[in-house]
Amino acid sequence: MEHLLFIAMGWFVGGFVNGLAGFGAAMVAMPIISYVMDVSLLVPSATMIVLTLNCHAGWIYRKHIEWRYTKTLLLGAIPGVVLSAYALQFAPEQLLRFGMGAFVAFYAVWSLFFEKKEGRVINPAWGYVAGVMSSSLGMAFSFNGPPLAVYTAYCGCPKNAVKAILSAGFILTGVLIVSTQVVIGNIDIYALTLYAVSVPAVVCGSKLGIYLSGFISEASYRKFFFVLMAVLGLKIAGNALQFLL
Repeated sequence: MEHLLFIAMGWFVGGFVNGLAGFGAAMVAMPIISYVMDVSLLVPSATMIVLTLNCHAGWIYRKHIEWRYTKTLLLGAIPGVVLSAYALQFAPEQLLRFGMGAFVAFYAVWSLFFEKKEGRVINPAWGYVAGVMSSSLGMAFSFNGPPLAVYTAYCGCPKNAVKAILSAGFILTGVLIVSTQVVIGNIDIYALTLYAVSVPAVVCGSKLGIYLSGFISEASYRKFFFVLMAVLGLKIAGNALQFLL
């Protein structure tokens, strides 16, 4: 019983960060929960929890969504599912993880300290690339946030629109990932139990984060967004490097 409460607490914190930034729930929750159980046992339930959280956020921010940036992202996610089936045949898994993590961390740090072009906006066509990379990484490695975060960082949208675009991308790839988990039989009674315990906590944490984000300026949100991106990238690259060395 105690370990279930600890798991719920971890997801509450993850949901809070996700509510503030629009992503990062699993990145924050999983290390906390790893103190009481093996993370590999959490993956099936985590995919369902994150999907539910993104559906919740997507509903809240549905009026803020910018479809010119979202539609290319969603269309790009479809071929990404096929690409994931072949990605590991051409490059080692940990090498791909390290490359993605290092790129995201470098990009975030560069944006925080060296980027001087205010109001820079990327072409929505880059959404196809982000969608392909996000869904392929999500299917292959169970993390799909970095490409979406990089794409939305310069879409020129306010923070609520950024969160809406992120939620839409996460929902689509989340459905694909969870469907795969169901097909291969990873969703069992234990995974459903962890899901039932964690969802109320993660949604409550998200609600608190969303509420407090209303008091954060666009400039402060942008800084927090890039700091979280940097932490995410360094974590992915660091974990991969341990296996490569």
